[in-house]
Amino acid sequence: MLTNKTTLACTIASVLLMVGCSQKTQETHHLATYYKNVINRTGSPEYMRDTDSDEHQVYSPFFDDGAWHGHLLPDNKEGIGGFPGPALLTEEYINFMANNFDRLSVYQNSQKVDFKMEAYSLPGALKQVLTAPGINIEMTLRFASNRTSLLETQITTDKPLDLVWDGQLMEQVFAKNGHSQTNKTIDQTYPNYKRTLIPTTDGLTVTFGKVRSTWDLLTSGESEYQIHKTIPMKTTIEGHQFTARSHIDASTTIYTTYSHVLTKEENQTEQAKIKDMLLNPQFYIQASQQRWQGYLDKGLVNPNATFAQERVAVKAIETLNANWRGAAGAMKFDSVTPSVTARWFSGNQTWPWDTWKQAYAMAHFNPEVAKDNIRAVFSYQIQENDPVRPWDAGFVPDLIAYNKSPERGGDGGNWNERNTKPSLAAWAVMEVYRTTQDKAWLTEMYPKLVAYHNWWLHNRDNNHNGVPEYGATRDKAHNTADGKMLFTVIKGDTSETFAGLDKYQAILKTEHYDSIEIPAQTAASWESGRDDAAVFGFIDPDQMKKYLAQGGKRSDWDVSFAQNRDEKGTLLGYSLLQESVDQASYMVSDNYYLAEMATILGNDSDATIFTQKAANLADYINHCMFDEKTGYFYDIRIETTPLANGCAGRPIVERGKGPEGWSPLFNGAATQAHADAVVKVMEDSKEFDTYVPLGTASLTNPAFGPDIYWRGRVWVDQFYFGLKGMEKYGYRDDAVRMANTFFANADGLVGDGPIRENYNPLTGAQQGAPNFSWSAAHLYMLYNDFFTKQ
Repeated sequence: MLTNKTTLACTIASVLLMVGCSQKTQETHHLATYYKNVINRTGSPEYMRDTDSDEHQVYSPFFDDGAWHGHLLPDNKEGIGGFPGPALLTEEYINFMANNFDRLSVYQNSQKVDFKMEAYSLPGALKQVLTAPGINIEMTLRFASNRTSLLETQITTDKPLDLVWDGQLMEQVFAKNGHSQTNKTIDQTYPNYKRTLIPTTDGLTVTFGKVRSTWDLLTSGESEYQIHKTIPMKTTIEGHQFTARSHIDASTTIYTTYSHVLTKEENQTEQAKIKDMLLNPQFYIQASQQRWQGYLDKGLVNPNATFAQERVAVKAIETLNANWRGAAGAMKFDSVTPSVTARWFSGNQTWPWDTWKQAYAMAHFNPEVAKDNIRAVFSYQIQENDPVRPWDAGFVPDLIAYNKSPERGGDGGNWNERNTKPSLAAWAVMEVYRTTQDKAWLTEMYPKLVAYHNWWLHNRDNNHNGVPEYGATRDKAHNTADGKMLFTVIKGDTSETFAGLDKYQAILKTEHYDSIEIPAQTAASWESGRDDAAVFGFIDPDQMKKYLAQGGKRSDWDVSFAQNRDEKGTLLGYSLLQESVDQASYMVSDNYYLAEMATILGNDSDATIFTQKAANLADYINHCMFDEKTGYFYDIRIETTPLANGCAGRPIVERGKGPEGWSPLFNGAATQAHADAVVKVMEDSKEFDTYVPLGTASLTNPAFGPDIYWRGRVWVDQFYFGLKGMEKYGYRDDAVRMANTFFANADGLVGDGPIRENYNPLTGAQQGAPNFSWSAAHLYMLYNDFFTKQ
């Protein structure tokens, strides 16, 4: 790839920079300079939460290095000289502090200078170049630590200039699509926020009061936003506004630090760093440049990709690094969140399902963060002496964050222990090992992975046949204090909540209801990572009416549950009475990866056991979960008595086809004959080979809808799993064709829009959260494995 990068450097440098081509071109021009504006970083926020209709922030600020604040580029003349925002991560949510704080204006002979502006982003930096007769200003902003960004302002002038910085804190609270959602100001909405501007000897500090508004704003009462400069200033404060003035007689360079610290301890730690940054700014600037050069050198390794495809890879790298958060609050390690700009995915909220995928990709260009992301998840793996749920030893919670749940002594609302996520942890851990060859990493993670593996077999295998089910933990959301499962029956405009599996089964038999809401069913779908998928009994009311009109039965979509108990009768949680082909397949590869790790670590007896378990489970999947008539894999419904063939039940064909059906291919569990049949379905234009291929429900699925969350939309992880499965069974050319179709038809990939959660399979329209990590991770993997010149 060095040759390819050198060629790229030479070609672009020759055209844009008018320099000759040589090996030195690669050394003297940072790769980042060839990827301007990969993501649109411009914006002018007018509200603390300036969102789209789904309440995701509409702008994509520049975050880096695990920092807890981000900056934008100006998108209008009024923004010249500043970096709009900043956006602050207030523990678990993103909120804008200002429209444009610390904006520079320049006066010559008491007249404000009218600049022309060029503003753009690079991987790792924001740039502004301001020009006027006799004056040139070049501003470069980079991150120097996980709490501080560093701005270099180079002013070239032949005459004295007066410099004025100003800013005003945000006053408006919340807008959707530009329309305000409240008449109250921020101070009225959050009277304890008490935002205060304080001038300092070298800048300005903004302090914040303590706010514990669970679902939108969380501050400790100790957090601060600080500005420090290398030039003397005279600062005046008027309420929430400030103005700072200085004077220069000739060309000069000014350095400014912007820091967002969340606690007193962080503040104390950061002060020495800030002092050193201002004393030795070039060291930190060069460190940032070298860090990003390293990401691109390691990450851009596909010599067959087009430049457009390579830009998508850079967008993916930028997205993942922007969603990286330095350790804070309850989080013991750095982590990577699903999206820094999404309503429920910001702060340092961390899910295992996302982590496995993010770490798999980041292992290729930022392996230390990949490791820490995995460590962060396992740092809250349940131990045998856990004070809350000791019966769940080995369990990994579904969501950990800055604030623990009330049950664990915190006041957070997002922390979730209702379920876990599928068995892909060993897949990610092994990829980190392959890219780093760090044997100590395997030594560290192996016992944690084994404990997690054993938890599935102990707490989620109701019939004890070695095939775990998805389910739900013992939790106040799922059951009463005495262990009876909760559910709500809805009929017309009325609803009534009941408890108990016997009561639930009795109501199912009556069919005197419109729908039943079961928290344990929701948690089981979350546990799969495919929320509300058809295979778990979810179907829209109008779709159900159509299904019934065509001769189907309501009971086809009913789900049953069983209590899981240990040898002493202790309630452990609940299992869907359904063996899921995707989780069974993930367990096959989990066994193979654990066997591989055991061999590397010299534990041959464990390796033998895991290898045999993988083979047995693969046999079961092929024998019990494949339907010969439709040529596809399905979940199976667990019957009261196992079938004569040794299977727990029959495939649930009636709920249609979903991506679970190609999971045995991705995980290497399928026979070649079964894989051939599944690929035929995947390539059928009446099933999955749509405008954007491989959606989360086939066109023939009764619950299909192109805009339904996990019942039609194309998610990049499931798409990638499908292509890797095809490749594994000899269909690489077909997989490359589908990858190129995806690249051509999925909206927004080659533009400067953020990477989104998912895509409409019929139109290619983007949907879901912006700046989404696991989409970025799998786009990077698609670039690595499948994107090619056509």
